[in-house]
Order: sequence, then C-alpha cells, then structure tokens
Amino acid sequence: MPDASSPTPPNSNAVTLVRTSQGWSQADSAAGFVLRYLAPMRRQLAVLLKSTEQADEGLKMIIAHLVSAGFGDHKHDRLRDFLFRSIRSAARKRLNEIPENKRPDIDFDQLQSDSRDWLRYWREGLLERAWRALERIEHATPSRPLYSVLHCATTNPQATPSMLAIQIATETGVQIDELNAEATLSDARRMFAQLVADEISETLENPVPADVKQEIKSLGLGKAFAGIMAKQ
Repeated sequence: MPDASSPTPPNSNAVTLVRTSQGWSQADSAAGFVLRYLAPMRRQLAVLLKSTEQADEGLKMIIAHLVSAGFGDHKHDRLRDFLFRSIRSAARKRLNEIPENKRPDIDFDQLQSDSRDWLRYWREGLLERAWRALERIEHATPSRPLYSVLHCATTNPQATPSMLAIQIATETGVQIDELNAEATLSDARRMFAQLVADEISETLENPVPADVKQEIKSLGLGKAFAGIMAKQ
C-alpha cells in the first residue's frame, strides 16, 4: 500500500484524489495497518469506558484479534466503520471485566459510526497523520520548509509573507525571502491537501474520487482543500 508520506511534492495547483487502487482490507498486516489509527480509537474507548487504562486493555483485545484473524471476510466499506464496530465489541467485553458497581452506563443502541464524537476523533487522527507526513517531507528536504511554513501560517493566519520568512529563519535557520515564503506556503497547502486525500483514500475499500469527495464532506475536511483543484 502506498505511503502517504512520499516526499515528491505536487507540481501543479491540483491534487489527485485517488493515488492508490488498493483497499485497506488488502493490507499485508491487518494489525500493523490499524496501528496507524490507535489515537482516535483510544480516545473513543476512553470516553466509553471512562478510563484510559480500560481503553488500553480494549485496544489490546482489538489488536490481538486482528493478529489472529485479520480483517476477516466481512463486507468492507470504510475503515472507520469497521474500527468502530471493533471498538463497540471491545467495550462490551471490557464491561464484563469491570465490577458491576463501577461499570459505566453505555447505551450501545445509540452508538453509531457516524456519531459526532467518533467523526471528530477520526478527522483529528487523519489530520495529525497528514501533519506528521508533511513534517517528514521537510526533514527529507530541509531547504523546502513546507511543514514549518504551513504550521506558522496555520497558527497565525494574519502572518504576512515577510513575517513568515522571519519566523522560518528564526525557527529553522532556513533563509527565504518574501516571494519564496509565499510560494512555499502555496506548495505546502497543496501538499497537505494531497496528504489528506491520500489518508482518506487509504481508508476506503474501493477508493474512487466521488467517495473521497464524500468522505471529505462527511468529515468536515473541506477547509484543507480550499482554493485547490481536485483531479479525478
């Protein structure tokens, strides 16, 4: 499965919504692939079980099952739906291990994979992976501070190219002028959008542009693609 952290920057003002044809359930190691998404899974389990310790035990159960059984032969669609079902199952099993007088009250009938909390945890998890991938790209090519420029612009939306150039020089030691700062920011935004698209497509069973677009909308990730064209 392609790595979304490929250091090749886009060479146009567009992103390709789907750069892989392989579904997530075809990963060589189910457990290894799911390890990418432990953060949102842990957050959801901790909320359900009212305990980070219980959440960690639930995660161990999920990973152990994936090691022994893989993704199984269920009908797959979105990875986030599959993982949410795994979270529900693990939470049920962990409840049996908690003394009755200390068990949290969980209404499993109300637990849906499109719940606001789960969508937020999933969205933040994908964004964090895209940020880390962009940071790795900068480490590979430090003369192009894509991560640093975008991070600066994101934390300070009012920053001018001149301000960005000064901050980059201070934080990274890379000297760029105003024009280069503006161009680098534009490249960084395109690259970040591409990385987000890659993250989304890798969580779909049969990734096609229309489904990636729908997932961008469902997860509220449209801001990452503002002003950027999407290629089919």
